[in-house]
Amino acid sequence: MNFKEVKDKIKQSWNWVWHSNSIWSWIVALVIIYVFIKLIFFPGLSLITGSSLPLAGVESSSMDHQIIKDENKIFSLCDKSYTKENKESIDSFDEYWEICGNWYEQKEITKQQFLKFPLKNGFKKGDIIFVWGRFKPKIGDIIIFETNPESSAPRPIIHRIVDINEQGIIQTKGDHNAKQL
Repeated sequence: MNFKEVKDKIKQSWNWVWHSNSIWSWIVALVIIYVFIKLIFFPGLSLITGSSLPLAGVESSSMDHQIIKDENKIFSLCDKSYTKENKESIDSFDEYWEICGNWYEQKEITKQQFLKFPLKNGFKKGDIIFVWGRFKPKIGDIIIFETNPESSAPRPIIHRIVDINEQGIIQTKGDHNAKQL
């Protein structure tokens, strides 16, 4: 088989995988996609970002700046409860700050400082976060971390850094939460 015949066979196979409606072409396409993502895309992205978790799906509402229904079916934001009838939408950062800003101000984080934080408007459950590893953390940064082994939360947590003490110990808080958990 010469080069041209090999090239034609590859083109034929490629065309069959992506343009045929047979179940076998679908299975082969799924295998190709899986292999690409598992062996090329994620390892490459991990190498580029310096993170073993380059993309993370947000699984909780701890960083949401809206009034949401919690696990107890209560509408809340920063420990302020709302009924279904008086549930309002938070349309601006100023409205969010009016409800939640007191906690930050007690920690000596002003509204002007918060406005300069990355992702100052939080994010919602279901969002995908692009994770950049290896950086010098500072107050206001969003981080992903594993909980203590004795914690009830089995998954990584996405929170905002609210304090770093002299020993380098980081304290975090979810923007939606009323306090540090």
